Amino acid sequence: MLDWHTFLKLDNAATIDFLSSYASALATEGLIADRSVENLKISLATVTPQLATTDKSVLTLLAENDAEFLQILTARYGVTGFAWNHMRFSTRNLLSESCATLASWADQTLKKAELFMNRPFVSHALSGQSRRELFPSVLMHAAKSLHDTAKDLKEVLLELSLMRQADVLDTSGEQHECEYRIALQVGFSGLESETLSFCRTELRSIRKIISAFEEMAISIPQIIAGISENTATLPGSKKLEAECEILAADCQRLSGARLNVSTNLNVWETRRLGFLHEIFSLNHQMAQVAKLFSDSVSPKEKLSDLELLTTDLERAISCNLIKRGTGANIASLAAKDFIHYCIQHKTSPATLIAAELKKINHNLHDDTLALASQLASDSFTATPGGSAEKTRFLEAAKKIRKALNVTSPFSVTLGFFICAILFGSCGVKTNVVSEGVDPIPSIPFRGDDTLAKPTQTGASSKASEVKP
Repeated sequence: MLDWHTFLKLDNAATIDFLSSYASALATEGLIADRSVENLKISLATVTPQLATTDKSVLTLLAENDAEFLQILTARYGVTGFAWNHMRFSTRNLLSESCATLASWADQTLKKAELFMNRPFVSHALSGQSRRELFPSVLMHAAKSLHDTAKDLKEVLLELSLMRQADVLDTSGEQHECEYRIALQVGFSGLESETLSFCRTELRSIRKIISAFEEMAISIPQIIAGISENTATLPGSKKLEAECEILAADCQRLSGARLNVSTNLNVWETRRLGFLHEIFSLNHQMAQVAKLFSDSVSPKEKLSDLELLTTDLERAISCNLIKRGTGANIASLAAKDFIHYCIQHKTSPATLIAAELKKINHNLHDDTLALASQLASDSFTATPGGSAEKTRFLEAAKKIRKALNVTSPFSVTLGFFICAILFGSCGVKTNVVSEGVDPIPSIPFRGDDTLAKPTQTGASSKASEVKP
């Protein structure tokens, strides 16, 4: 599991990108003086060396040093507006990565399904019922579950791609247009239209994130457990189940997040970082489970005779007797006796002889035995619809793949920061030398060409183009 320090480096890189982009945008619009931009550079140069030796975030360190730029943002957006804009900016990068991981996992699942088109699968419900299906139909269900989670998260991404505008009174009537330009330069795709006071969008988005992962925590472990029962004994198959249970626990832990904004920046940062670290850990765990899934899932060469004695076989026998005119209760009892006899003697219907039927239940007939032998055969793989079922499956797989066309999780600017971190950088480019010639770091502030190139605004603007 990736540790806290790795996560904090990535989050600090996103925060520095967020602050530097805001400084550039506000300066471009003439809302702050050049002196404020230089003060931010000096403040970042002051706190950057501390990032390697502390568990505090760059925002916390700036607050402890009374950084003027934080006061500027608080003055324009209020504590709530500033906090939620920062939360929106940092959360959507992680959610984009979540969507990309889910898309990759679903695609691997569909490839497995196409590889094993005619292999049988026996699913077991908690009620004790069992059902015979095709292996690819179950894998399709797994891919659909992953698709639904990604779809819900992409809806949240669209909501978080909007920026809260300044919480100040406007006399010129141009504030909205100005804030819209700022939003594009910072990396948002537009402005939030809801009233600033109620935080309805953010709270709804958080509930959607928690709900999406909780639903995955319920469905995926059950599917994986069923698939493991029907797969060949391969190294890592049992580990896949264990890692999937860990993933489910991580998903459910999100529900304990407390994210109401506090006027105390340290308290708010603790809540924000705790929530984002859970998503960060989830992304890593999902990637690990997806890899194990790809390596471990391979259907059995042949199902045993007892595995083929499923509940739906019993129902098929019962329905066959009802069709012949037998009463429903009598037919159901006869079918149960037939399956129980086969299980008790560890045999298959194909090995029975007609003379044994009256010994089992006098309501059974010769054609009942013929039907049961056919349906309990390992070579029987037909599904309702025959060969057309494969065509419908391929069409459904195509639609899922199209819906899961997720963009890359990070913006170009943030990508440079992350690359720098992975190679041992502190996350901020500085030109500070020992002689002290230039105490101001060279931060890659976004220039005026940002408006001319809106495609560089990050994953949120790209995500808005994706139709789940």
